[in-house]
Amino acid sequence: MFAILSPITTVELLCLTTATVFLVKDKNLFWRNNIAYLIVVCLTEMVIGRYVSSKYHNNLWVFNVFVFFEASFISYGIYHCFKKYTNPKVLIAIGTSIIYAFYFGFIIKNGILVFNQVAVSVMSVIFVLYCLYYYYLLLTSEEVPEIRGNPEFWWLTAVLFYYFGSTTVNLFLKLFMSIKIGASSIRYITVNVLNLILYGLWAYSFICRAKQRKSLS
Repeated sequence: MFAILSPITTVELLCLTTATVFLVKDKNLFWRNNIAYLIVVCLTEMVIGRYVSSKYHNNLWVFNVFVFFEASFISYGIYHCFKKYTNPKVLIAIGTSIIYAFYFGFIIKNGILVFNQVAVSVMSVIFVLYCLYYYYLLLTSEEVPEIRGNPEFWWLTAVLFYYFGSTTVNLFLKLFMSIKIGASSIRYITVNVLNLILYGLWAYSFICRAKQRKSLS
């Protein structure tokens, strides 16, 4: 059990627990689907990835498959957040198509046993641009935004921090790998911090959603 738990898997489990407690009775499909997505995340990290690695010594195809689900769910979440301010169907369809084009193009060329870093990098940049556009829509909205208890705002802010940070790490990968603090590289520390931010803010957005749901009822 202790071998399975790491800083990243611990915050993933805590986030899943929070989602289950606060969203299981939510009637909105997007918010309920956060539970299903986090279950997939935890199973991929702690069960499937570890099992395949121990048995076949290469589990990169597992994470390549996960990237497809990741791109789909985050795009779906961004679509949900945009709906209040604009009709995002065309915008999301274009971005998703670009991600899938790079995703499948890389696999056709390199196979599924090589990690699809190209698709991940393209996906990260597109998600950051989406988030920045969301802030623009929020600032130009006629309504005065209530940020502190706004679940969509915090859900998307988590996405912005995580994918902007991931893009930075990928751009300076060799530098981040070469600098160490104690026994850990800057890359390892940064990835852990980014995951803490992502799942911590998501957990907060789930709490905000439960409060919002309660106030609306």
